[in-house]
Amino acid sequence: MMAFSNKFPVIVDHSMEVLPVNSRIRQIYPDDLFPNGDYASLPHGRVRYWLLGPENGTKVVLIHGISTPGITWKEIAPYLAEKGLRVLVYDLYGKGYSEAPHVAYNATLFVIQLALLLQYIHWDVAHVVGFSMGGGVAVAFASSMPHLMAGKVVFIAAAGLMERASAPNPSVHVPIPQYQELKDLQATELPGYNRSLQSCFEDGPIRGLEAAYDKVARVTVGSAQQPLQVRVIHGTEDEIVPFGEAVKIQARVPQAEIVKVDGAAHDLVLRDGHWQVVAESLLGFLQT
Repeated sequence: MMAFSNKFPVIVDHSMEVLPVNSRIRQIYPDDLFPNGDYASLPHGRVRYWLLGPENGTKVVLIHGISTPGITWKEIAPYLAEKGLRVLVYDLYGKGYSEAPHVAYNATLFVIQLALLLQYIHWDVAHVVGFSMGGGVAVAFASSMPHLMAGKVVFIAAAGLMERASAPNPSVHVPIPQYQELKDLQATELPGYNRSLQSCFEDGPIRGLEAAYDKVARVTVGSAQQPLQVRVIHGTEDEIVPFGEAVKIQARVPQAEIVKVDGAAHDLVLRDGHWQVVAESLLGFLQT
């Protein structure tokens, strides 16, 4: 297990923000990839976020996974924004343009990060979409912060119930091959990246969230206290988070609707022909 400091202010390692603009890592993932980018200075470090789409649009948060930051949503975020949704994209702590605090990277850290970020941008409630480990963040958030939920949550290739206890061998499967170089550069250019990644595997929201999924099945939101609406989107050929994880989620959240993306692997949010299916499913669910 990793040892962390309890000092306040929290010790943090720098993000991509301090690296030269012409560096290779920032060429792959420029800070202006999405419009309206800014930083929120929060107790666990600076957080990079972007706001896309009309200000009066339906509000939705997109949460990326364990190793690839907000660029994960390169295709889907603009699509949703163009269709009239107000989209929040941000980098989780320890990834991309958000700083890496010297703390355990557990569900509590990421729930606090999102709750404070919503407060910072003056969003009272939002729909929440989580991909891979971001799905674990989403279920932890929805189960513990129902007053911040607008009524819908989507789990895409979501973790949270996985039994594997160690990091996968990167030589066997690459979660998002489109950004393997970005992952490698984060490991060499960001002093806190490897530490954050290790802690995510040891402490993070990729397993042990049975109680959170159980609670989501009972969560009610809004003044009318309506049950939370839940959609699960999963590729049938996912070798990182197998399709069986979607079935396990539905077993705990009976109202969850599963949308299969036939032939899709774990990179379904980026691979051409698959991301469009995901985006259309999101749009149809969030706009109804």
